[in-house]
Amino acid sequence: MVSNLDAPSMKRIFAILTFAALSMAALLALLPAAGHDQLWFLLMARRWLGGAQIYGPFLFDSNPPGVIWLSALPILLGQLLHLPSTTAAKLLVVLAEALSAGLSYRLLRYAWRPLEAYERWALLFAFLVLFGVVPARDFGQRDQMLAFLVLPYVLAAATDFHEHSLIFLRGTVGVMAAIGICLKPHHALLVIAIELALLFLPSPTTRTRRLQRLLRPEPLLILLLGAIFLAATHQFTPQYFTFALPVLHDTYWAIGHLSLAGLALEAIELCLLAAGTIALYAITKPQSLLLRLLLIAGAASLFAYFLQGTGWYYQQIPAIDLFGTALVLQLLNLAQRKQLTPPRWTVPAVAALCLLALALTTHFTGYPFTADRAFAIESPDPAFFKDLPPGTPVATLTTSVDEAMMPIERYHLTWAQRMNNLWLLPAILRNETPAAGKPPSHILQPSQLAALEALQHRFMVEDLNHWHPQLVLVERCQQASIHCQVLEDRHDNLLAWFLRDQAFAAVWRNYKYQGSRGSFDAYTLTPPSPSAGK
Repeated sequence: MVSNLDAPSMKRIFAILTFAALSMAALLALLPAAGHDQLWFLLMARRWLGGAQIYGPFLFDSNPPGVIWLSALPILLGQLLHLPSTTAAKLLVVLAEALSAGLSYRLLRYAWRPLEAYERWALLFAFLVLFGVVPARDFGQRDQMLAFLVLPYVLAAATDFHEHSLIFLRGTVGVMAAIGICLKPHHALLVIAIELALLFLPSPTTRTRRLQRLLRPEPLLILLLGAIFLAATHQFTPQYFTFALPVLHDTYWAIGHLSLAGLALEAIELCLLAAGTIALYAITKPQSLLLRLLLIAGAASLFAYFLQGTGWYYQQIPAIDLFGTALVLQLLNLAQRKQLTPPRWTVPAVAALCLLALALTTHFTGYPFTADRAFAIESPDPAFFKDLPPGTPVATLTTSVDEAMMPIERYHLTWAQRMNNLWLLPAILRNETPAAGKPPSHILQPSQLAALEALQHRFMVEDLNHWHPQLVLVERCQQASIHCQVLEDRHDNLLAWFLRDQAFAAVWRNYKYQGSRGSFDAYTLTPPSPSAGK
């Protein structure tokens, strides 16, 4: 144990770090605008509450409906409290994180060992860093929520059910984990891995006793609520199974297209964290079921990241958080074993470094946060939108998921499309002209390709006819200096592709080119001539 003389200094050090992490989380996650995916989910929920059919003519997405249903909560809460829906969403995520932290702390006392006062501060500091600072603008992303929703489940799995039944607490943990898995269903791998580990890892208990451990409230509730979610999806949004999933099967391969090496390079910090945490475990050989389960859960989440194939940072967050938690617990064990004694100057040095870090973060994030700085829109050029009246319908022809939602939220415009980007198009283009870039990893049958082409054209024509966007931005993917997302190795003319369709060409005659800024061309809807219809 750390001696009584050392413990107060350690406590002060971690208390300072905790308040610094809380401030850093506010600067990076709470004060800036929500990320593009969070904004898109709120927009879909708002349309659904307004009567739009999910996977219908005004709302189409690749994700299961759970995230839309859940995103309706901040919309309703915002209306009740007269708050922006983004503020209500962040408030709900903070409350859910606080619940997760409380449950995790209580379970940790059973699953690990008694904690010193400084260790409680250290764990609170680590929780704020992993679940507040690390996500930054991805705070509120499905992956970030999944991470803190499943953490108590891993801790509960490491707590002997026969010694500590904790029925109500375990029930709450099971419900939280089920919500997280329903948000990202392929992370059911984590639950499967944990339960198999409990069954097959070496244990002094008998096989019968180990089988009984599978009958805990948490996995049973996850299984039950998962079945209810599937039934609700089939009942209320059957188009997900009959329409969205087949389209996703034919197109997502072109989005999740990175090789294993490419995925590892995109997640180099995660791979180093995983390797370091596992290596430390192998060297120190702690006799802890909890640490084993955290490593197994982290490995399952790492595998889920590789399955998605995109390399996007927010999809790494569950594995980062789980491996990070395992590393923190191992470091606390080492500190206890080595009886580390901080020098006298450590406390003022830590305080000074924290103040410097906060000052630099505040400076480089552009404090005070004006609306422009909070949104930090670089592309498309904000000049496209600044003079548009609120509510103006706007559409964007792009394969990027980053560049559509932020201007809509910042300038209070109306998104004039059913999807947040042209995510069907990469699979179509790669099959139409495979020689223009890397060979497609999935060859579509001619009938499949023709059906997808017709679907993308129909979507765009119907969107233009329904919303009549006053401004349409078109990304110039055909330009050699511009590399459109998931089409980086190609240079396709998006507008020319759409103009092949006669119905689209007929609608597009009403749009006039107004100029270019950055990688986008702007077209505006021309008013009808006075003689029209005479």
